[in-house]
Amino acid sequence: MQGKGVVKFFLVVMTIVTLVQYFFILPTQKVENAADEYAKQATQNMEEGLQKTAFKSKRAEFLDSMSSEEVFRIPLLKSYTYQELKSQQLALGLDLKGGMSVVLQVDLRDFIRALANDSKDPTFSEALDRASQAQKNAQDDFVTLFYDAWREVSGDKRLAPIFTRNEALRDQINYETSDGEVVRIIRKKPTRPST
Repeated sequence: MQGKGVVKFFLVVMTIVTLVQYFFILPTQKVENAADEYAKQATQNMEEGLQKTAFKSKRAEFLDSMSSEEVFRIPLLKSYTYQELKSQQLALGLDLKGGMSVVLQVDLRDFIRALANDSKDPTFSEALDRASQAQKNAQDDFVTLFYDAWREVSGDKRLAPIFTRNEALRDQINYETSDGEVVRIIRKKPTRPST
């Protein structure tokens, strides 16, 4: 039963923090809405291409002019400028504002190099370099481009000896494994650690 008091205390504290943040947000939103309206009126007769840039500029100009103006007053305690209120608000990250999308992508060049235990074989390195160059203009995946580049530069060399250095691949690749089979095994390897 002692836990109820702690929960109530934190509930009251969180409510107070929320209300304080709410009081910081309302006046700044009012100023920002006025800035939007000012910028909209100032740019409404401009051509479409310039309008967006001019809108941002006029909005920033309005907000700069309001930064030192009093926009909120707590009677008998304190008055706040727009800049003071803005600085005391909780900063919303881009995920809360809905402003960013992130795509994580594995660098397959580094992945292949890691599977080969960072092999210093010059033919292997040249094939990786050629695949990287080809990737700039090609639609094929990096593994395919690497295999094509390997076939161009390898001569009689084989991929299997390069990848047998990796203990995790030794049960799948031996010195007799064909280049095509090595590439198939590389393609099936997970590119992220399992959890």
